[in-house]
Amino acid sequence: MKKVLCFMLVFGMMFAMFSFGHQVAVASSIIEIDWEENVVSVFVNGEEVLFDSPQPPYVEDGYTLVPLRGIFDALDAKLSWDEKTKTITGQLNDRKITLRLNEKTATVNGEKVRLDIPAISKYGRVFVPLRFISEGLGCQVFWNAKERVVHIFSLQEAKVKYVPINLNVGTNDYRYGNYFAVANRYMFADEGKINILESYDGKLYIHHFDPMFRSHQQTVIPMDLPIFGGFHASDDGYYYVVYGANNNNESNSKDVFSIVKYNKEWKEVGKLRIRDVYVTQPFDASNLEMDSWNGVLAVHTARLRYTSADGKRHQSNISFLVDTKTMTLLPKDSYQWPNNHVSHSFATFVRFDGNRIVYVDHGDAYPRSIVLQTEEDGMITNVIDILRFPKVEEECINYTGAKLGGFEVATSNYVVVGSSVHPKNPYGVSQAKNLFVATVPKDAEDNSAVKINWFTNFSSSSGKSVEEMHIRKITDDRFFLIWSVDDENGVSSTFYAVIDGEGRIVKEPRKIGIPSPGNMHPLIIDNDVYWYSSHFGTFIYKLHAE
Repeated sequence: MKKVLCFMLVFGMMFAMFSFGHQVAVASSIIEIDWEENVVSVFVNGEEVLFDSPQPPYVEDGYTLVPLRGIFDALDAKLSWDEKTKTITGQLNDRKITLRLNEKTATVNGEKVRLDIPAISKYGRVFVPLRFISEGLGCQVFWNAKERVVHIFSLQEAKVKYVPINLNVGTNDYRYGNYFAVANRYMFADEGKINILESYDGKLYIHHFDPMFRSHQQTVIPMDLPIFGGFHASDDGYYYVVYGANNNNESNSKDVFSIVKYNKEWKEVGKLRIRDVYVTQPFDASNLEMDSWNGVLAVHTARLRYTSADGKRHQSNISFLVDTKTMTLLPKDSYQWPNNHVSHSFATFVRFDGNRIVYVDHGDAYPRSIVLQTEEDGMITNVIDILRFPKVEEECINYTGAKLGGFEVATSNYVVVGSSVHPKNPYGVSQAKNLFVATVPKDAEDNSAVKINWFTNFSSSSGKSVEEMHIRKITDDRFFLIWSVDDENGVSSTFYAVIDGEGRIVKEPRKIGIPSPGNMHPLIIDNDVYWYSSHFGTFIYKLHAE
């Protein structure tokens, strides 16, 4: 939290000063505060600062004053006090500030600056102007007027702006216990804009921002079927959205999937309705991924099937290949029972590698592995188990001790990211999942070619586990990796690294004091990585990956 090497960017800086519009009445020994109107909370990198003082931060002449020692400790800054001259000196990294009690002149790195309000002494404590201290030490400060909260970001190389917009879907949405879930929000860049798409209450909300996040427009469109599956911005210049509908009556005449093609103005220009594919619940216990190449859209997800002879409805993956010009399904042997079948597929990913389609599934039953399959000309050409899970006495227990975070195509390899209790921890007992990066050569003939690099080394007694992970392509041989580690108290810490196409570290892992992306792929623009969080007000983060 205290020292973070990341680069952030944000929407609309609203105030150059804290001008809260409320004055504080001073009595003989206390400051009388209207708690409904004047209480101010202070957060540093998302964590609330609990000041060890009987007097909390307060407002005087429209500016926020905070206890001296508390704010310096929260910022992890060095502090010295000269009693003789009443001079405060603070330093954080390469920034140094000085100010004297009751004087409106201060210095930042030796240069004089004028203060709007000086440091003061009241009730045996020194109070200092929050904005000057924070910005003088190289931090960024934002005021959330609605919540009456001050946010300070103590981040090396970082910039951040508060996002004063209302989003419908919260970012605490990474639901992946034994199985994954579809994402209800996406962030993408197109037509010189950065966009956020949300699925909420039967509609799609698309927020449009300019690259500097100074303007905000919104498009709202109805969903074609009740359940949102996923979104893809295609290389053909169109947007594709997959919807679904439950089919508990097991009717072959009911539409259970819809793939809608939109233009850049979000006008529908094509649609494919899909039925009779042995589906009662689309997207069940898994996510949905899409990719496109040369006029073909690949959709990879999972479903709950019709009732089997044993009286149960079983889950497995399902894939579609769509001719995007005609919005028709491309011929395959069967969409009910695809050639790349995985029973209990708890996460699904797909990428094109030229005309080759590559699928990666988190298989719980048949097979019990994280499995990579390649398809060419409608035929499965290779099946490789990347990480096998131990057999169990009773199959279909819905547990593997692993998570599949995603995969990308490198020059020579397929790069797969996930976490698992293997190989060092007791299977079925340990909760400590460790992060791994697996590489599969494109010409691999069997499982022996798979290489797995373990990025963390948590023991079963550590109380730590890697619970969220994402991989995104920067170039064909540079990939951004971000993950979160939960401790025994449920506190989550975010880390990132840059790796190459061999799964080797290019930029050493760093801990960053900001929330992880949740169930949304970070957005890559050149060497910059964007995501957003609504954990303590909505902020867009921009991290320079190289």
